[in-house]
Amino acid sequence: MVRVGNLLSYLYRLSCCAWGCSKGDHILEWLAGRVVNQAMAAHRLVRAGNYDEALMLIWGMGEAANLLWLFMSDKTGLAAWKTASHKERMDAFGPATVRRRLEKLLGGNVIPIDQERYQRLCEVGTHPIPGFRPGHFSGTGRPVVGGIMQQVGVFVCMTELGYALSMCSLPLARMIDIPDEAKKTMTGDGKAILNDLGAFTILNYEELLRKSMERVDNSRA
Repeated sequence: MVRVGNLLSYLYRLSCCAWGCSKGDHILEWLAGRVVNQAMAAHRLVRAGNYDEALMLIWGMGEAANLLWLFMSDKTGLAAWKTASHKERMDAFGPATVRRRLEKLLGGNVIPIDQERYQRLCEVGTHPIPGFRPGHFSGTGRPVVGGIMQQVGVFVCMTELGYALSMCSLPLARMIDIPDEAKKTMTGDGKAILNDLGAFTILNYEELLRKSMERVDNSRA
C-alpha cells in the first residue's frame, strides 16, 4: 500500500506538470490525470465496500495501460491516435485491436491487460451477464448488495489497482519528460508493486474462494 500511494503521488505530480511544463499538447499528462482520478475513486469505493464498482474503474485504467504501452512501443501510435476521427479511433484503437497490436509488438511478452483479464474485469465491473452475483466475494453463493466489508473484495481490488497503476506508470515515466530521479522512483516502485501483488486476483478469486469453502465444509464434516 505504501508503494501504491507513493506511485499515485508521482503520477499526480506528473499529470500536473509539477516538475515543469513541457509546453506540448498535454495529451499524455491528461491521460495520467485520468488514471489518477480513476485510481483515487476506485480506492474510495473499496473503502466503502463497493468492490464491483471499484473494478469498473480499474477496468478503465487497464484500457489506458494498454494504450500507453502501444504508444511507447509504436512511435507512430500516439500521433495517429491524437488526430484520428471517432470512427478511426474505434477501428484502430479499440480495446481488442490494441491488444492484438500489442501482441505483435511485444512478441512473447505478456501484454499489460490481456484478453482474459479484460474480459473478467468487464464481467465483474461493467457489462451485465447472466447469473452474475453482485458483490460476491464471500464464497457463500449469496450476492451482497450495499457497502458491506468483504476481505476478499479488498484483496482483489487492491491487487488489481496496484497492477493497473503500475502498468500505467511504467510507460508514462519513459514518455513524459520528468527528472531522472522521478523516472527512477516511478519505475522502481512500479516494478516492486508487480513483484509483490497479492494472491487474490480478478482471474482466480472465485476458484480460491471455492477451495476455501470446501476446506471449511470438510473441517465441519
